[in-house]
Amino acid sequence: MALNPKFSTGFRNALIDGGDVTNMFSGGELHVYSGTQPADADAAEAGTKLATIVLPTPAFAASASAGSIAKSGVWSASVDIGGTAAWFRVYDSAVTLGAVPTAVRMDGTVGTSAADLILNTVTLVALDPLTVDTFSLNLVA
Repeated sequence: MALNPKFSTGFRNALIDGGDVTNMFSGGELHVYSGTQPADADAAEAGTKLATIVLPTPAFAASASAGSIAKSGVWSASVDIGGTAAWFRVYDSAVTLGAVPTAVRMDGTVGTSAADLILNTVTLVALDPLTVDTFSLNLVA
């Protein structure tokens, strides 16, 4: 799985307007999906939603370093529906679904290595625990 981070227009506008990434996704959600990642984070979700993790407040560390900011707190939940995890989307607390360019969200690939979101396995089993041990939002130059 390759790296393929996508940031919505709403996310990019919020950053330009002085948004605080530390709190931008606080109380939001991370959804893990099967299927093909949409062309961009403004597009509607595709595939089957396998799991939902409610993000803590704050969702990210207090400060960034070298263009990267790490998650804070515990990101974990039980898998809703079994399947093969392929991509994810992180939503702000509004959790706006569908094709909405103003929504603040980001998405990327899921894999066991060389992906935007690394999991121990991409084979998710209903009701099994799902924990994100490490995750960073990276903005490349």
